[in-house]
Amino acid sequence: MTELIELLHPLDGFALNIRGVKCFDEDGSGLFRLAPITFVIGKNNSGKSTVLDVLQECVKTEGLMFNGPLSRAGTSPSIEIKTRPDETKLKRVFSSNASGGGVPGRNHWHYANENILPFTFTWTFDQRKNSKIKKEEIGKLNLIPQFLSELDKCVEFPLSNLWCTRIQAERDVQPEQRDTKRFLGSTGSGLTNLIRAFINSEDLPRHLVEEKLLHDLNEIYLGDSEFSAITCQENESSGNWEIYLREDNKGDIRLSQSGSSLRTVFLVLAFLRLYPAVQKTGSASNLIFCLEEPENNLHPALLRRLIDFLARQREERGFSLVITTHSPICIDLATKRDDATILHVRREKGRTVCGNVLDYAGQTSILEDLDVRGSDILQANGIIWVEGPSDRIYIKKWIEVMSEEGLREGVHYTFMFYGGKVLNHFDALPPEELPKKIAMLAVNRNIAIVMDSDRRPKAWRTKTGKPRRPQMRLNDTKKEIIRQVEQLGGYAWITAGKEIENYIPDDIWRQVAGKPLTIEDEYEDIPKISELSKLASTKVDLAHRVESLIDRDAISNHLDLESSLSNLCSHIRIWNGLE
Repeated sequence: MTELIELLHPLDGFALNIRGVKCFDEDGSGLFRLAPITFVIGKNNSGKSTVLDVLQECVKTEGLMFNGPLSRAGTSPSIEIKTRPDETKLKRVFSSNASGGGVPGRNHWHYANENILPFTFTWTFDQRKNSKIKKEEIGKLNLIPQFLSELDKCVEFPLSNLWCTRIQAERDVQPEQRDTKRFLGSTGSGLTNLIRAFINSEDLPRHLVEEKLLHDLNEIYLGDSEFSAITCQENESSGNWEIYLREDNKGDIRLSQSGSSLRTVFLVLAFLRLYPAVQKTGSASNLIFCLEEPENNLHPALLRRLIDFLARQREERGFSLVITTHSPICIDLATKRDDATILHVRREKGRTVCGNVLDYAGQTSILEDLDVRGSDILQANGIIWVEGPSDRIYIKKWIEVMSEEGLREGVHYTFMFYGGKVLNHFDALPPEELPKKIAMLAVNRNIAIVMDSDRRPKAWRTKTGKPRRPQMRLNDTKKEIIRQVEQLGGYAWITAGKEIENYIPDDIWRQVAGKPLTIEDEYEDIPKISELSKLASTKVDLAHRVESLIDRDAISNHLDLESSLSNLCSHIRIWNGLE
């Protein structure tokens, strides 16, 4: 992931610098941006939670910001916002009906529209949310002091009219007394009473619990558990109400006595499904949803499914998702998504700073910071070994299309690369039987491998002129890997054509080229066709041009693609307990 792709969400369009708040000194945290999904990473006590504290403070509608324990001793807390000026406010200062007065151009608005509106500037907001523009950034605008001071007011505080929901790292669900108050605390307090109210009160839509929340719960636990009902019952002797989850083969189970992972997932779903209805907060597009350390007590596979579910909910409903975490799984998911960023909070030269991590070196520093081990790949549900990154792009897209987006990378499977001669150092034997080479099963016991057949159309006709299929060009290493993978219950897919690109229908290649192409057969070296090689310098670039054009029709009846994909998807479902 080399750049942060900004998409519309409540925290879009500006960068923050936190000054004089808790661990951040007067010089500030450094400017950082929040993406649709932001993973806040750092060591314990590094300041991750302070980022969430700031978001909560900034959306307050009453009182001063950072007035109390959040304020750093001896400093004046403030928030710097780097953003574009507000057009409506700017027009009030620079009128199209005025000219001269130290403002160059044919009129004031023409100058502002050309020289101020398109650019970002930094404003400082004090505890009362009063703004002041950073004068050194506009020193070259050639404006008289009167206009410079008026610029202070040409911005809206971007976190106004938003609301923030937060689930803390320490959370629980317990029986509760009936209460007319309808609230949901950040640690889970109030949840039992809220469920009781939704099920039993006539003014609340009970289907949000009995249908929507139940559906969400089963979606996340698919393959592990299946719940048939959510109920809330009163204990006659204590007067406490208790949430029960029903499994047909187990009966009613008390949520308070279930695993902490189930309580965490249930609480998250309640915040998403129920809390907006009782708080009447309006559109979810104004929501900042904050979740602290979701990995606490969650199995890695369940964590992937929960984060994937939240990401899809975020995309559908338009809120901003901010997650503090120590989990390498979250880091991995962030690097695979265009709508996510990693915000690394760290100590540097005695100060606490944070910034977006957008390159490989930054991601590596996070892994070192969190003491992540290479063996953490064992937590993946299964691995598809491919020769290179272009193979991953095609196969990932095919799996999404074939499974109707039911199987997703980072949730149900992951990729690893063996590329070229590197394969000579791998073996699929169990680790105890492999003294010298790298055991694929030592990395993960659920494996599939995709190999190019390297068939080439040399001497591809018999002496009588009849077509003859070229032989595979598999060396002894590849043949042995295939034998071992299949013997151990894995899946080996050898391409029917020369390589992975030969599975792409000719009409898609013509769309990419924008002109007619001559493609002899499935043994053509597609990336070397001149019309295509001029468009993309690498096979990866070419794959990115193709993937958006792949649909179900591009899979059907093309060589053995459909049957091979069906087999691969079947193995992935087995890895995840879905078959």
